[in-house]
Amino acid sequence: MKLRALAAGAATLITAPVLTGIGVTAAHADNPDAEQYRPQYHFSVPDHWKNDPIRPVYLDGEYNYYYLYDVDYNGVSTQTAWRHATTTDQIVYHDEGIAIPEDTTFGSPMAGSIVVDTDNTAGFGAGALVALVSVDEGPTNATDQWVYYSTDGGDTFVPYSTTTPAIANPGPGLHEFRDPKIEWDEANDQWVALVAEPLSGIGFYASSDLKNWTFESFFPAPSGITFTECPDFFQMRADDGTLQWVVGASTGGDMHTFAYWPGEWDGSTFTPDTTVPKWLDYGDDFYAAVTYPDEASADRSTRFLKGWVNYWSHPNTASSWTVDGFTGTDAITRELRLKATGDTYRLVSNPVAALDDYATRTWELGDIAVDGERDLGYHGTSYRLDTTVSWADLDNVAIKLRRSPDGTRDFTVGKFDDFIYVDANDPTMYRESHAPFDPQATTVQLSILVDTTTVEVFVNGGEQALTMKSNLDPTDTGLQLFTQGGAATFGDVTITEFANVNGQAEGGTVFQDFDSGYDGWTTTGSAFGSAPATGTLPAQQPVTGWRGTGLVNSYLGGDASTGTVTSPTFTVSSPYVSFLVGGGDHPTPSEVFADFEGNDWGPGWTATGSFAGRGPTASSLTNQAGAKVADTFVNGGDAATGTITSPEFTITRDYLTFRIAGGDFPWPAVGNASVRLVIDGQVYFSATGDGTPTLRDVAWDVHSLRGKTAHLEIVDESTSTAFGHIMVDQVMWGNTPDAVVGEADTPTAVNLKVGGATVRTVTGTDAERLHWESWDVADFIGQTAQIEVVDQSTAGWGHVNVDEITFSDRPLG
Repeated sequence: MKLRALAAGAATLITAPVLTGIGVTAAHADNPDAEQYRPQYHFSVPDHWKNDPIRPVYLDGEYNYYYLYDVDYNGVSTQTAWRHATTTDQIVYHDEGIAIPEDTTFGSPMAGSIVVDTDNTAGFGAGALVALVSVDEGPTNATDQWVYYSTDGGDTFVPYSTTTPAIANPGPGLHEFRDPKIEWDEANDQWVALVAEPLSGIGFYASSDLKNWTFESFFPAPSGITFTECPDFFQMRADDGTLQWVVGASTGGDMHTFAYWPGEWDGSTFTPDTTVPKWLDYGDDFYAAVTYPDEASADRSTRFLKGWVNYWSHPNTASSWTVDGFTGTDAITRELRLKATGDTYRLVSNPVAALDDYATRTWELGDIAVDGERDLGYHGTSYRLDTTVSWADLDNVAIKLRRSPDGTRDFTVGKFDDFIYVDANDPTMYRESHAPFDPQATTVQLSILVDTTTVEVFVNGGEQALTMKSNLDPTDTGLQLFTQGGAATFGDVTITEFANVNGQAEGGTVFQDFDSGYDGWTTTGSAFGSAPATGTLPAQQPVTGWRGTGLVNSYLGGDASTGTVTSPTFTVSSPYVSFLVGGGDHPTPSEVFADFEGNDWGPGWTATGSFAGRGPTASSLTNQAGAKVADTFVNGGDAATGTITSPEFTITRDYLTFRIAGGDFPWPAVGNASVRLVIDGQVYFSATGDGTPTLRDVAWDVHSLRGKTAHLEIVDESTSTAFGHIMVDQVMWGNTPDAVVGEADTPTAVNLKVGGATVRTVTGTDAERLHWESWDVADFIGQTAQIEVVDQSTAGWGHVNVDEITFSDRPLG
């Protein structure tokens, strides 16, 4: 069934009160030199190609992650090397270069696994890293398993032998024999290796020294599975307190994803509870997955999982390669738990908890009732959406992610009949994946990770997952809720954005790192002291995410202290100013952009049609701010038409708010009456009336559009006699959606000042972890500016933290 065809006949748009508009987060779409498809919070290869993950190992306080990498990739991968990265939290990775290079003489390293040989069983030294690697030895692809080892902490590996494999291909005629996984079998005091024979099953081998292996048994591929590769083998503690063995593998056939079998291991033979596979992920793009120990889990009740977001039926269909020169992304690292279910066990997976440490913004939209379609006004390419959906009786309920401006493309997650589905409207191919679901159920909890090139869906607390890659255009940013054949409530809708942890986090010229004092910066008040802080201050929660030996921290004396620290003047010479910021979320006061209280539309405003030469109208509408409003009833009543256009402005705040009433004639329909935010000729936001004379509040989140030049249009093309006009009042800039005149001037903010005016401003997020913020300042290049860090708040979170102010050609983060 093609659900897209079913959805095409959906009900017309359901009119509803305007949700707070939330802005575009497309990755650097305004910067042609930036990577358009680089994921924001998923691991991706720095360049060229990656495929299989290698099981990470923990050494000296960090996880060492290796993966297959092809520097010669040019649309097709041939030979691979092992590339190395390190992480402490499974989110931020540091590239460490090539650990096992391509070797055209001996053979190209393929997949394998690594262990830390703490007890020196192999004789390479206590704590050496020992790898068992499949090596492609030539055109016949007759792979053997070879031992490599490292004594420099995993930076480089050398082969133990180039003449005698540790596990020889059992042939003859066995075309593929590969992907070894090693696990320590404590009960039997031995190493165990699983090696895939993809067309038939998995072999088990045992060793005491990691160099000499003996065949023990064979686990045949069950019915319905045409091949198995990338096997896995591990023991973990279930929620009933028992330790259980699990075999896993990436498979082909009925499903091509990670299959697993709980069962019993006697030191020689694995006996599954049932030969019927269980599936960890039902998506089209979760492959070559590996599990590895969570070093913080002493009782082995949790384990990590890492998978490649791709599959071999469409490995080279990646816009990131054609546009940005790389292809290869991992799914978010997952935390696994094993749950007892009847007479067997089931794995539950959820995103690793450390992801929440990188949250930068959260919107809690509450419960949203939908009967048909409902656009949320959110635009983004990288975020998490959480909701619990409930219904009484309907045919189809869905969330349309990454919706294109014209509505023809999106990435849909939904429930239909007896399955959860993910519909990847991929420009290169049509793909849809299903996970089984109780047809009698009337509720489902969804947690959806959306990133530039991936979508991951976690169902009912991780009981099921679906992962698929995306090639949608970076301008496809919309979000719509949808039902067909009935109504649903999307409960507790929450959208969370995360810091950009990938790629473009380095570079540029550091303007001030605060490691050697304030260096010409001037201070007022007592909050900032005479020198930068060297970390967390007394009574403060732990401050993290800063660099070097010093940072701005206005918690000196607690939240009660106030003051400023201001840079020397400088000439803006780079298109971006980037810095680390944390602390309180106390923005500078909101400001009125247009109050429509004068005799004309306002300084710099222009008008056409019936509105040319006219001005605001005296009125007394409900929720009106002053004596007048902009009313398109002027000079002709409902028959009046034309446009009222603001002067161009640079977006410097997070929210643009206003009040609107009158006719319900939304853009882009012919005969619309609407307010529009226009950038480079494109309408980014629009709003219309609700068919009443009561002014209601509208808030557009434009935080990711900061730095762009825009203008407002009040458009009336309607000649309807049923409220064929709109009224607009009190247009304001602010950092919250509920901007009002007369807010307290108590900011904790970082400001960019040009000509004495604040042209960019940002606050913390009520968190002590510093995160990257970047200002697009290309429009100020050549002008003189200053950076001001201000703390005028004495309330809770009444302080600000800043570090590493950098001038760069790209956004950092």
